Amino acid sequence: MRVIFYECKKAFTSLILIMLILIFTSFNIFTIFSNADFKEELKVANELAGTYGVKITDESLQKLKKDLQKDLIKLNQITRKHTNQQFSSVKEFFDSFHYKDRNLYSDGEWNTLTKFLLKEQYLSLAENIDSEYENMDWKQIAKTRTEMYGLSGSAEKTLQNEYDKLSKRFEEMKENGEHKEWFFIGEQYKMHSLLFRTIFGHMIFESMIIIVLATALITNFEFENKTHLVMYPTKRGRRLMKDKVVASLIVATAITALLILITLGTYFFVFDYSYLWGSSISSALNWEYTLPYIAWWNLSFLSFLFWSILLVYVCMLLFSIITFSISIIVKNSYFTFFIFAAFFAIALMVPGYMPTSSQMVITSSYTLSTLVLNPHMFFMGNAGLTMDKYYELITVVVWTLISMILCFYCLKRFNKQEIY
Repeated sequence: MRVIFYECKKAFTSLILIMLILIFTSFNIFTIFSNADFKEELKVANELAGTYGVKITDESLQKLKKDLQKDLIKLNQITRKHTNQQFSSVKEFFDSFHYKDRNLYSDGEWNTLTKFLLKEQYLSLAENIDSEYENMDWKQIAKTRTEMYGLSGSAEKTLQNEYDKLSKRFEEMKENGEHKEWFFIGEQYKMHSLLFRTIFGHMIFESMIIIVLATALITNFEFENKTHLVMYPTKRGRRLMKDKVVASLIVATAITALLILITLGTYFFVFDYSYLWGSSISSALNWEYTLPYIAWWNLSFLSFLFWSILLVYVCMLLFSIITFSISIIVKNSYFTFFIFAAFFAIALMVPGYMPTSSQMVITSSYTLSTLVLNPHMFFMGNAGLTMDKYYELITVVVWTLISMILCFYCLKRFNKQEIY
């Protein structure tokens, strides 16, 4: 254990790695605060979930309508003080509002009026969920997607089969009502993209860069400091590589944990999710772009967050093992970094060179590079070529086997090769 401790210490005391961690965490914090202009508006969704429950039901909508009538009375009381006008809805007030009249209202009054408008927007969206979802034709969507990707033959058939499964999942979701739960307005705030595409995307690439450098540093330390002829001639010296792979995994875990803890700690300090932890990630209100987010399983926001973090952890450990294997072969940290970067990029580009009529265009997407590039689509059914229900599981299992075989081969090769 002492040897492993000292191996870890090499990475944790590296000035370059410390500086990178500070730079990356500072950048993440800056990104979060630069997107916090509307954080006060997000409290409305929490208030609705806290007052009426997370589920959107006919009863809760009726209660919300009654409360909005009370809000309308308050709005007219405010407007009469300044304009001597009355309105039949909050929307009517804002439709007739002129920016030059903003100075008529105090900041407190304006915040109250904005809150009333947002509540009315949430009500309107909630009432239209059923009609929006009834109009969705998954066969047409599947046809559009296959044309967009230019698929034919077995690839087209595979994607259509996946959309058939997604259609059944969609009907199941409508029956159990998991899509009718309060959440932030996706089209307006895009909080899912902010957290899982932007913030998670940053954390993944930052962790990967630091982990690759740290693993290469630990593995190649003796070769780069010209002490390998002292360390590796004995049997115990050769076994040092096993300690190094354990140390690399510990460092990878610690670095990922540190970045996630600081970044997500800041994120949830800035953005309030108090009453939305149990809300479904497949909520219709979370709909941001052309298609709604539809998870293959009934996942709450908290569950989706947990499994996403766990998946990122596993991928980082696999990247560490792959880097370790490369390092044993090339014995140079800089070469290791660039070879890993090339491996990552090539794995990402391979599907683009596959014939679109072949199943290989889909199969070749089962790579760690493709997986970590789309954290906002983890466990989602409408994720394009990676929409398979068990895509994440298959990718991780396959690459775990590949990584372990590669690692064992490199260790065995190192134990037999000459040290020079």
